[in-house]
Amino acid sequence: MMSDYLKYGKSISKNKGLFLAAFLILFFLSMRSLGMAHEYYLRVFNAVIMMIVIGVGILRYRSKLEDEHYGSFFDLYKIALRTSFFGISIFTVFLALYLDIIDPAFMMEIKQEESVSPYMSPITAAGIVLIEGLGSSLVFSYLVIQLFKKPSIEFEGQKA
Repeated sequence: MMSDYLKYGKSISKNKGLFLAAFLILFFLSMRSLGMAHEYYLRVFNAVIMMIVIGVGILRYRSKLEDEHYGSFFDLYKIALRTSFFGISIFTVFLALYLDIIDPAFMMEIKQEESVSPYMSPITAAGIVLIEGLGSSLVFSYLVIQLFKKPSIEFEGQKA
């Protein structure tokens, strides 16, 4: 018999990863069009977007489970990390293309206004975003799983 993760988890993480990429791209383009692309505090919304999409993926997986169990922590973590990996990877490719082909003036703006290396290229900028996104997804995935965890202690007269 196929495990629940193989049956549902991989497709859920791909679908939600595409949603994550779409939301990140939409947020980036909207901030760029509003002239707020240099505001670092807006990166908090990237984290919020990532946590919401990971949470929706985990809830979707739990709703597909045949038993009333919560699901293995490692299955949930794999789903969350795969979702993040798909979404962040697609966003990173988009960002590299955007900085190199669509709007190279923005890359020049970044080099002039920010304290980065003069050797910064669109690929290295996208690589930095990839490393940051994957690193934060490790933490956010764990946090979201803990937030959606069902209580495991039952008291007399109460059900978990």
